[in-house]
Amino acid sequence: MSTTILALAKLFQSGRLSADEFSNTYMELWKFEGKEGILSNDDDLLSECLSSIFCLADLYNSSITRKSFELNEAQLRERITGLLQTLNE
Repeated sequence: MSTTILALAKLFQSGRLSADEFSNTYMELWKFEGKEGILSNDDDLLSECLSSIFCLADLYNSSITRKSFELNEAQLRERITGLLQTLNE
């Protein structure tokens, strides 16, 4: 199970990490866990959630001149919170 990247997402959700700290670290760990076969051990719900978080982290842009489809820190945290809540339902 991908406990490390799930824990990282929860740390970001709780405000203990900034979006800059979170997004790059999450994407690197997600790629590593995929390459090592760790992600393939996750159930479908967790796999979909973690994959969606990867996509959201990729859409994060700290620049004030971000494109309309890119996310700021508040939007990223809100969307990740929503995804993590689906795991608890």
